Amino acid sequence: MQPRPSFDRALLIPIAIGVVSILGIGWIFLTSDLGQSLIPPTAIPSSFSSLEAETLPPALLATPTQDETPPEDTATSTRTPRPSLTPTSTRTLRPTATFTPTSNQPQPLPAGKYDDMDPNIAYDRFWTVLKNPGTKNAYKGTLHFSTGIGNEASFRFTGKGFILGYQRGKNFGTVTVIIDDQPYSFHEQAFDLLWGSPQLSPGDHFVRIVHESGESINLDYIEILD
Repeated sequence: MQPRPSFDRALLIPIAIGVVSILGIGWIFLTSDLGQSLIPPTAIPSSFSSLEAETLPPALLATPTQDETPPEDTATSTRTPRPSLTPTSTRTLRPTATFTPTSNQPQPLPAGKYDDMDPNIAYDRFWTVLKNPGTKNAYKGTLHFSTGIGNEASFRFTGKGFILGYQRGKNFGTVTVIIDDQPYSFHEQAFDLLWGSPQLSPGDHFVRIVHESGESINLDYIEILD
């Protein structure tokens, strides 16, 4: 049989040193604080569990207690009252204006004869005043002349009736005379360049002269009958 190889005893020394180093490191590890920190906790400390059940002190609650009283408003007694907007009984009101007729406003025509230029006869703006050789036979030489359908003249009078004087021509149109809202045809009452109203009750009346149709109409004068 073959001889067993001889063992080198010189190797035992480094092996022994390595084993001793490993055992020393393990002992240091087990006895140090590092080992204690790696031990898993087995229970929650009682100090942490007590925090979960802790409540806020009464001083931090938002709801006031019955013992609290609102602070007294010391500025109330010194506050200046706001002036009232309600008008008082001492307010002076402006007097209502009253209507007073003036001399330039149309007045009722009393009995008499009046030229077409009289200021108490009102014309709308579409009438024209004529004064030329063709009107020499008119009363006081003037005429008021209308060439537009719907043109009006008006006057008031006091009496029982009146006469309208006019100048007849081939182009003379038709006229409606309205007395107190009652219309009359001009040609029914016309004769000798005059138009006479029916007899009326004594008193004040209002008359409108309306250009109803035709090329033109005119007014020469008005005579009020008593």
